Amino acid sequence: MHPHLFPTITLFLIILTIALIHCPKSLRADNENYLTCEAPFNCSSLVNLSYPFWTSNRPNYCGHPSFQLDCSSKVPQINITTMNYSVLEINNSSRTLRVARTDYLGKTCPAALVNTTIDNNLFSYITSGDTNLTLYYDCPPPLATLPNLGFYQFNCSINSSTTFISYYALTSTFVSNGNLFGACNYWVNVPVLQSVFPTTATYDAVIAAIDSGFMLEWDANNSRCDTCLKAGGLCGSDPTTSTFACHCTNGTFASGCSTESTSKHPFLLSYILISFLI
Repeated sequence: MHPHLFPTITLFLIILTIALIHCPKSLRADNENYLTCEAPFNCSSLVNLSYPFWTSNRPNYCGHPSFQLDCSSKVPQINITTMNYSVLEINNSSRTLRVARTDYLGKTCPAALVNTTIDNNLFSYITSGDTNLTLYYDCPPPLATLPNLGFYQFNCSINSSTTFISYYALTSTFVSNGNLFGACNYWVNVPVLQSVFPTTATYDAVIAAIDSGFMLEWDANNSRCDTCLKAGGLCGSDPTTSTFACHCTNGTFASGCSTESTSKHPFLLSYILISFLI
C-alpha cells in the first residue's frame, strides 16, 4: 500500500466512527423495541399473547397501558377501573376476552357489594352473548322461598358476625325499580354468558354461571393497529407518552412504517468514502 494512502484511510476511519457514534440513539432504540416485542408471550394458562397485553416481565411499550396482565397466579388477572377480573380466554382475531369477577369466583358473598364496571372507552359488552345475573342483599325476612319464580334465598355474613338474608334472581318478576320487592338494601348485577345462564336458582347453578365469566370486546386503537400491522409493524405504545406507536424494523412511528431505512445513512457514507479511496 502506498504511504500517501495512510492519511486518507485515517481520515476515512475518523469520519466513519463519528457517523456511527452520532447515529440517533432513538433509531437504534426503536429497532430494539421491535425486536423486544416481536415474539409472543405466555401468561399463566394463556399462550401466544401479544398487543395490547403486556406483563411485568414484558416492556409496557409492547402493549397498551391499560392492558397489563398479572401472571403471578394460575389464572391471569387484569384490572379494569379498579376492579380485578380473572382472564379466562383471549381471542386476538376477534379482539375479545372472557373474564370473570375475581371477587365472586366460587362464592356469592364478596367483601364489598359493588356493581360490575368496565371502561367504556376500551371495552364493550357483547350484547348478543352476555346477560346480567342479579343478586339482592340485606333483604327483609322472606315471605316465602320462591324457586319456581326464579328466586332463591341465601345468607351472607358481614365481618363474620352479622348475617343477612339475600336472594338470587333469575327473573324480573316482583322487581320494583331494580330492587326485589322494593325492600332489599343492596343489589349487584354480575354479567354472565347467556349460554350458561342458570335455569334453576340453585347455589351450584349460580356459581357455575358466574365462574364461566362473560365476554368483552376491546378497542385499543384498533384502526391504527390495523394500519400498523398492514405496514409490517408491531402495535405498541410510546414509552414516554403512553400514546399508540407502531414499532417497525427501522424505527417507531405514530402510524404505519416509514419506507426509508433509518440505519442506512452511516453505511451509505462509508460506501461513498470507500468508493473514493478505490
